[in-house]
Amino acid sequence: MTRTPEGGATGPPGAPQGLRQRARAMFRTDVDIDLRDSQDAISDLLVAHQWLALHRQAVLRMGLMLAASTEFLLFPPRVNQHATGIVMTLYACYTVVMLVYAWRRGPFPHVAWAVPLVDLPAFALLLTVSGTYSDPNWDNPFTSDWLMLVTLLSAFQLRPAVTAVTGGAATAFFCVASGVGHAHAEPDLHFTFGHTLSLAMVSLAAVALSLIQQSRVRQIADLAHRRTAMLAANLSIAERERRDMAESLHDGPLQCVLAARLDVDEAAEAAPHEALERADEALRDAARQLRSSVTELHPFVLERGGLEQALGQLAQRAGSRAKITTEVICTARSAGHEADRLLYHCARELVSNVVKHAAAGHLVIRFERDGSQARLTVADDGAGLPQDLLDQRAAEGHIGIASQKLRLHEVGGTLTVRPNTPVGTVVTVRLPVPAE
Repeated sequence: MTRTPEGGATGPPGAPQGLRQRARAMFRTDVDIDLRDSQDAISDLLVAHQWLALHRQAVLRMGLMLAASTEFLLFPPRVNQHATGIVMTLYACYTVVMLVYAWRRGPFPHVAWAVPLVDLPAFALLLTVSGTYSDPNWDNPFTSDWLMLVTLLSAFQLRPAVTAVTGGAATAFFCVASGVGHAHAEPDLHFTFGHTLSLAMVSLAAVALSLIQQSRVRQIADLAHRRTAMLAANLSIAERERRDMAESLHDGPLQCVLAARLDVDEAAEAAPHEALERADEALRDAARQLRSSVTELHPFVLERGGLEQALGQLAQRAGSRAKITTEVICTARSAGHEADRLLYHCARELVSNVVKHAAAGHLVIRFERDGSQARLTVADDGAGLPQDLLDQRAAEGHIGIASQKLRLHEVGGTLTVRPNTPVGTVVTVRLPVPAE
């Protein structure tokens, strides 16, 4: 039984266009295959590292806010205490919002500029309002160093230009504010020059750190890109070998068996005999098995009718072979050519295990596609497949499921095995695919 979707599904938008374009322009390849899925994976990788940077940045910003609040409580400014408290309260609210924003993964086309456009002006206003640069009697050794920590905030992003802007602006602000604010008193040029130089050196170090992070992420993405290209090439070679083998079986042994059946039929018409009937039955069974092998080696219906029809035929053959009832539920017709082939190979291996080892009475194959993820589920009500038994079979050389798990892992997919309710096994395959 096959169920078709009642309506189309739309997935979430992909990576920001600017980041996606930079990712695609970042790498070249000499492999003559379609690597659009690989480029999407690269941009997704960069997006994941951007979110990791935002998480770390949000935590550091929270620590910076708590440290600044504690200092102003222990060493309150002698002027504008209420205004200082208001600025600190507003910055604390902004810190909490950015923390929630980072963990909820909102859209971030320009969030990297939050440090130079919000954090740095906020601390500049805080230091100015609290009288740090205008009250010569308030000699706090820590407040002038907050600008260094703000500069380090921007180093977490993969944007060296943003870090450079933040560091340059922080250095210029401190130099001007400290020089002008203390001009009416006895200016401590040594203090101003020393801290300005230190802040400039920290800014350069932050830019260098951002460049190193960007280089490492690019190397990781490049390795992922090359690995995906190699895997695609290997899968293409394996697919051609299976196709050649299927054609050889079809044009060789299968034709010989069919010709032998014709000879046996002619002999049976001339002189009927029980042995000829048994030979005809054996040849008919051999032809059926050869056709099944040809279809499994290269399922032509997968290219013509998509994954939905191929899974239907796979379930039909399994039901006939194991004398079990089968059900196929598909909410999508295809997950893309390359993904269809990989999912079909996984389904074939899993269904073969059910037929050979599960002693099941009912088999369910479910295929779904939700945005940028395809999900294949094979469930049965058989004897079950505990993890220790799975490990034992792998140690004995039965590496079918282990090899499928490795192939999925190479393209960012997963394969999980869990008990079915009330009995049996459920195997779920998840594979990232281009968004519909």
